[in-house]
Amino acid sequence: MTRTYGGTYRGECRSETCEQIDCMGWLEHKHAERFGLCFHTPNEVKANAQYMQKRQKMGVKPGVPDIIDLAGPVPGLFELKRLDRTKSKLSKEQRDFLAAADARGHFTAVCYGFASFKEAYAEFLRLHG
Repeated sequence: MTRTYGGTYRGECRSETCEQIDCMGWLEHKHAERFGLCFHTPNEVKANAQYMQKRQKMGVKPGVPDIIDLAGPVPGLFELKRLDRTKSKLSKEQRDFLAAADARGHFTAVCYGFASFKEAYAEFLRLHG
C-alpha cells in the first residue's frame, strides 16, 4: 500500500522544485551514508514530440517517483508534491508506478511538502533501514 503523508494544508505554498531541492539537501546532510544511492530522475520535461519519442526510446518512463533510495535492502520510492495537494495532482502514471513498486515489496510514499517527506523517510528507515 502506498502511504500518503500530509496533504491537509490549503493555501500558498512553494513549488515542487523548491521542495525537491530541500529534500535532497536534507538527505545529503542528515543521511550522508545513504545519499550516494539516493537520486532524482528528471521526468518533468515539456518538449516537442520528436524529443519526447527519443526520451521514450532511451527508457524514460512516465510516473517514475521524484526521489529513489537504493541504499538499503528495500528500495524507497517517494513521490513529492506541493504542500497544498490541490496545486499538485498525482497522475495516473504516478499512481500506477507506485502501485507496481509496492506490489514488489518496495516502500512507496506520496509526500506533500518537505516536512511530510521527512516523516515518510523516518518511517522508511524505521521499517527498512
